[in-house]
Formats: sequence, structure tokens, C-alpha cells
Amino acid sequence: MTLVKRSLVGSVLVLLALTTACVPTAPRTSTVASVDVGRYLGTWYEVASVKQFFSVGLVGSTAEYSLNPDGSIRVFNSGNYFGFDGPRSTIEGSAVPVDGTNARLNVSFNGYNSADGPGNYWIVDLDPDYQWAIVSDPTGASCFLLSRTRSISPELRAELLQRAAAKGVDIGNVTETLQPPT
Repeated sequence: MTLVKRSLVGSVLVLLALTTACVPTAPRTSTVASVDVGRYLGTWYEVASVKQFFSVGLVGSTAEYSLNPDGSIRVFNSGNYFGFDGPRSTIEGSAVPVDGTNARLNVSFNGYNSADGPGNYWIVDLDPDYQWAIVSDPTGASCFLLSRTRSISPELRAELLQRAAAKGVDIGNVTETLQPPT
């Protein structure tokens, strides 16, 4: 094979590889059909999660959702490092739905947020009475088990993990989030 032919074949293979790499992949997870934002607002306790870089060592983690004057959702996350009396950690951001279901949202803590894209906060399962929620992202790599109460039974925790896995969420690294006694 001549050098020109080899270069042409190599270029075609590189172009094919780049084209394939740029094709967006389908989401691994799916969301609930719709969310009533008014019912979702309020305090949620994180009872288990895949720890993110910012949440390693946090206990007593909560997320409080309320409406901002502009119609976006105020997100206020808090917890304490390494113990219930440890250093307090708080962060405030906003969430905007990316579609009419309100089940896919973009959450941002940097002051800028938009409804563009698939969203990074997906409500993949939700109790009909809004007593628990399973939150992930399109890839299924993150997982947050949220409850309106500080603790859940081992049976409910097992059920929520099973539900998360059935929705395509990777539950391999989910760990309990300690909450103060009630």
C-alpha cells in the first residue's frame, strides 16, 4: 500500500473515530413523568448518596427548596463536617426546569443558570405523597436518596436502592448519610 493510500485510510479512520466520539449518548436514566414543584419545595434530608467531592465527610445534610422571585427554585444545601457539631457547610444556588415535566432541572451554584441542555438534577423516582425522592443525573453516576424525615427504615432504603438501580442509577458507591437523632 502506498504512503498516500495509507494516509487516506488513516485519515478516514481518524475521522470516523472522531465522528463516533462526538455522537451524544442516550441518557442511562429516566425520570418520573412529572413533578409538582409546589409539593417538592421544602426540606429534604439526604439519607444516602454517592458522595461528591464537596460532600465527603458531611453529616446531617439537608436540601431546602423554595421559590425565588424570578420563578426559579432556590437551593440551599447544608450539613456539618465530620460530626453534628463539626464545622458547618452551606451553599446556595438555583434550579430551573429544562422541560415542562419539572423532573429534569439544571442546578447551579455559580450564579448563572439556564434551562438549556438535559439538566444535571433528574428526579428518577418520587413517592406519590412526596415523602421520598431518588435524584440522579442523565448518566446515572450520581445518586441521592432524599426523605422528608431524618431517617428511613432499612426496608425502605433497600427498596429505594432497588428502584434506583431499575432506573439505571449506579448504586455501587451509595453510602448512608448520618442524620442527627430525632
